[in-house]
Amino acid sequence: MGAYPQIADWNEDGLIDLLVGDTNGKISLFLNNGSVGNPQLTAKGFIKANNNDLNVINRASPVVVDWNNDGKKDLVVGDNNGYVRLYLNSGVNNDPKFTTFAYIKVNNVNIKVSYSASPEVCDLDGDGKKDMLVSDYSGYVYFYRNSGEDANPTFTAQEKLLAGTSYMKTISTYARIDVVDWDEDGDLDIIAGEDYAYVNLFLNTSNPSAIAEQPIEMPLEFSLSQNYPNPFNTSTTIFYQLPKPANVNLSIFNLSGQLVKALVNESKMVGYHLVNWDASGVSSGIYIIKLTTDQFSETKKCVLQK
Repeated sequence: MGAYPQIADWNEDGLIDLLVGDTNGKISLFLNNGSVGNPQLTAKGFIKANNNDLNVINRASPVVVDWNNDGKKDLVVGDNNGYVRLYLNSGVNNDPKFTTFAYIKVNNVNIKVSYSASPEVCDLDGDGKKDMLVSDYSGYVYFYRNSGEDANPTFTAQEKLLAGTSYMKTISTYARIDVVDWDEDGDLDIIAGEDYAYVNLFLNTSNPSAIAEQPIEMPLEFSLSQNYPNPFNTSTTIFYQLPKPANVNLSIFNLSGQLVKALVNESKMVGYHLVNWDASGVSSGIYIIKLTTDQFSETKKCVLQK
């Protein structure tokens, strides 16, 4: 259901190790016992906090960073509820130890996105101080500009980043971002993965709140993808694509062929489309998702479990 990797030289032996957050809220450590050109990873169990498995309940998305500039690596971890936690290293740099955590705040209130927070720490605005980006389930990316010091980050405002004239947003859900100078122009760009396996590239135009969106390749065929999550409880997301404008009917039927819900019944433009089905008033069971256009028809089964 999802893995959230992060690389770092965890034990300071000159080799890159791997941390992987999982959907159960824990973070696994894999130490590199190979060489620079031939990594060999060995599982070392879960990262601990106060001698217990560090657990953020669901969807741990870790970032390794020296948050307070004390020369020791700390952990910033997003969780499924949309919060971002800070675990300061109480050990040493080559053997990190964690006890308690604190929620990272903006204007003295816990940072909170819709849910499934995935943070990234970087100096996005180039002022020499670490800022933070947080992507979320909806595919948006939020920017928290550091108004404090590099060794004591302080955030007073949350900005939803722009891509061109609209908000930056991945095609599908569960956005996970990384930052890199993709075009080697001296500023940081954003690469965003997502639930339906697309990779989105957003080039920085030097204003962190207005990043230029790279053109997205349009689909070449009609397609209805499997809903996610599936099975689901109450709510699920349905994804379909159109290679050209079309009159679209997207509906839910029970196994007897009776209409349960018409989700879309209108003309839609070429591109990728997401629809949420709120089944809170529907009984548990197996249902049929049907996409119909003038030239195409496809169905998928989905399972509602309450």
